[in-house]
Amino acid sequence: MKSTLTDKIFDYIKDKIISGQWPANKKIPGEVELSEELGVSRLSLRTAIQKSNILGLTETMVGDGTYARDFTMRTYFRALYDSEILSRDFNEINDFRMILQIGSLRLAFEKPNILEGVKEIQSIYAEMEKAAFQKDLERFKEADVRFHQSVCALCDNELMFMLYDAIEHTLNEVTAQNVENSIKKSGTYDNVLHFHKAILDGIKERNIQKCIEAEMESRERSYSYYKKKSKS
Repeated sequence: MKSTLTDKIFDYIKDKIISGQWPANKKIPGEVELSEELGVSRLSLRTAIQKSNILGLTETMVGDGTYARDFTMRTYFRALYDSEILSRDFNEINDFRMILQIGSLRLAFEKPNILEGVKEIQSIYAEMEKAAFQKDLERFKEADVRFHQSVCALCDNELMFMLYDAIEHTLNEVTAQNVENSIKKSGTYDNVLHFHKAILDGIKERNIQKCIEAEMESRERSYSYYKKKSKS
């Protein structure tokens, strides 16, 4: 597809912001300066800035100028979820988290050294055990969230982690609800701890099958917590 002049100007703006040359929350160069620097009309420049405003890269303040913004996909996914455009079916979200985590682990196991990441996950699991012993539910849920974040980060794939970060709010809500439902149903933290210990052991052994089996066992339990939403 042939790039238009507006696309090229937008790419220039995008690269300046993502590279950090135009810091977040700082005013970018004015229309006159930019149009002269790029050799383009102010109309083409305004069209490109409108596009970057829509995508959240910039924000134009009337009478003040245009500012770079701290771009993150998280804002969009949060808005989609809160407005119920993105699925709010907890079973589907659990499945998505499972696929993302297994995919991350499969990539991680191809890497020669994931020792530091494994140590971090092991430390987080120890926090979960301590919180469970003390029946500190909030601390337990917070550690649970960090456990899964750290598992995803093992693969050292920036795009994968960006995706996880983008839907973090959604995943965290469902993860917390899973924990509460499991404890309420069984009366103990045992099932949740057993699942995370199996994942940890699978990681230490670089055994993807053990991780998959743990995920599927957990999936079966979580499916019993939520009614499957019918498709309209």
